[in-house]
Amino acid sequence: MRRGIPAVVAMQYSILDSTAKLFADKFYRTLALGKPVDTAMQSTRNTISMEVGLDKPDFATPVLYMRAKDGIILSGL
Repeated sequence: MRRGIPAVVAMQYSILDSTAKLFADKFYRTLALGKPVDTAMQSTRNTISMEVGLDKPDFATPVLYMRAKDGIILSGL
């Protein structure tokens, strides 16, 4: 973040491979649609909570550190 990277997504804990695949698919598809990174993260966490369930902490494991004021990290697509 100190070097000006607009956003960093990190996993606080390990998650199941199936959850990681779900995360990657939903997160990057949402970004590819031009949505802000914070919107992509929230949408992805919601999808994980519905697919995996709230009884597992996987939906709360991904965290976002963001510097981009508008959340847009991919432009010109």
